[in-house]
Amino acid sequence: MAPVLYMVIPCYYEEEVLPETAKRLKAKYTNLFDADKISRESKILFVNDGSRDKTWNIIKELHQSDDIFTGLTLSRNFGHQNAVLAG
Repeated sequence: MAPVLYMVIPCYYEEEVLPETAKRLKAKYTNLFDADKISRESKILFVNDGSRDKTWNIIKELHQSDDIFTGLTLSRNFGHQNAVLAG
């Protein structure tokens, strides 16, 4: 049985790059799924670290379009280390 992999990505004002990041990470995960290196239960978790742009909306849209993506939003900016810890 392949291991489950959760990748935690802290996000702070990432609206311009997040769609491309998600696309590339999904491609990597798909390759790992196909090679039976990771379980299909694996997820990519984006943590919105207090962004006030469209970062959180993009994360929600990604989750709605594909359940490989999930998200968590923080009430304010706590810093990337704490965002990773929260994830």
